[in-house]
Amino acid sequence: MQDNRHISQKQDILNIRETVERCKLRGIPLSEYTLRRALKSGALPCRIVGRTYLISWANVERWLSCEDSADNGAVVRKCIDYR
Repeated sequence: MQDNRHISQKQDILNIRETVERCKLRGIPLSEYTLRRALKSGALPCRIVGRTYLISWANVERWLSCEDSADNGAVVRKCIDYR
């Protein structure tokens, strides 16, 4: 198993694996698959440098806490009258 001490708690810009590891250290069950899906959909902003996704930890915290309500959109129900 890899030593996780290299992930500094003060590091603000992380790659995908570092982000997942920091989440695990904080008890947040975030998988690499879920993180990649959020990045590709645009739900979590990032920068791509070469083949590396660079992610701001502040954006991850904002996304996980749903501060912008991006994942919790209003439910729109259409009323259909069958009379």
